[in-house]
Amino acid sequence: MPNDSNTSPFNFRGCFLLHSNIKPTFRSPPLAGIEKVEMNLPTRILLDTNVWSAFARDGLGSDLFRAVKTADATLVVPPLVLYEALATPSAESRRRLVSLLTMRTWKRLMPEGYTQCLEIISEIKRLRPEWLRSHPDMQRFTKQRYDWTRKTGGLWERARFHTEETRTFLGISDGWSRALLEQARWGSQEQRRLVHSQGIRAIGPLKNFTATFPDNSPEGIGNEPFQLWRVSTWSCTRKALEIPRHPYRDWLEPLLNFDLIECSETSWNRFWLREIAEAEMPRLWLQWAFEMLQSTQKVTPGTPGDAALSNYLPECDLVISADANFIRNVARIRDDAPSYIPDAAHVPAGSGMVAETLTLIGGRKHQKPKASL
Repeated sequence: MPNDSNTSPFNFRGCFLLHSNIKPTFRSPPLAGIEKVEMNLPTRILLDTNVWSAFARDGLGSDLFRAVKTADATLVVPPLVLYEALATPSAESRRRLVSLLTMRTWKRLMPEGYTQCLEIISEIKRLRPEWLRSHPDMQRFTKQRYDWTRKTGGLWERARFHTEETRTFLGISDGWSRALLEQARWGSQEQRRLVHSQGIRAIGPLKNFTATFPDNSPEGIGNEPFQLWRVSTWSCTRKALEIPRHPYRDWLEPLLNFDLIECSETSWNRFWLREIAEAEMPRLWLQWAFEMLQSTQKVTPGTPGDAALSNYLPECDLVISADANFIRNVARIRDDAPSYIPDAAHVPAGSGMVAETLTLIGGRKHQKPKASL
């Protein structure tokens, strides 16, 4: 996010709502095996915000650093976790947590809005190259990306050394980012209500979810069943692009000809609902899968964040969290996901969280990580 941008870098998208005119069914397509290739790379470990908070609260960041170094591992830090740290109510707790998260020794990841947009652009290059700008604004795109990747002076450093100013600039408490999060929380509640009203109490194999439009099908789609995850990506992307300050527009506008896309409704519908490949859009599939599983679970203020955190699963080999539902959902999607899914470990909330986390990190020392696809 460039210094002069007011766009939220965090993609708290609203849950896809399973409207009454969409009828989910179960089918059984063959499941393709996912090959995991052994590589001599450091184990990448992702900690949920609740685990980071425990280390920051107890002042044990140095213990975490030593454990990671001894295990020859790498801690990956999603921007989403930074956002949640900046949203911590207590100023002192916020300062300690942000200071720990933004240590340069950790590997800083790109925001989920960016990685999702890379998937979208890749599929557009393959299926709709005419939608690409003939003269892309690479200066704008590169400037935005550089603000996240630079070692000094970028957003991570601003959050570390100017925490309160960064929190205000990003609208964490009462601005644009907060409004996007509240909208997503409302969407989670609505998704839960709609699914419950339709008598759905459990979600079956996600690979087998298909749907139809019995009435008023989008232009060019017809009545043949399609995978339900496609409706989510189609609906959420369309809504996101209608919001001027949404992260999708920030990353896609420099590269795509929106005027041409707006004149290609039939082609746009077929692109999303018939033609894109889930193997080429694993993060969009993962977020849909989490939102579907959450639709039969208790909704909490952290529900949208958990769904967004799923975007980072392909970028780690082990994820550790005190959130039992999050860990269960990671396990649930493993057999159906179109991409590599890491190991997932639950740690107890409370006094034992730090010790258990350090034990888990130490246990990775002699394990070779799996390469994500």
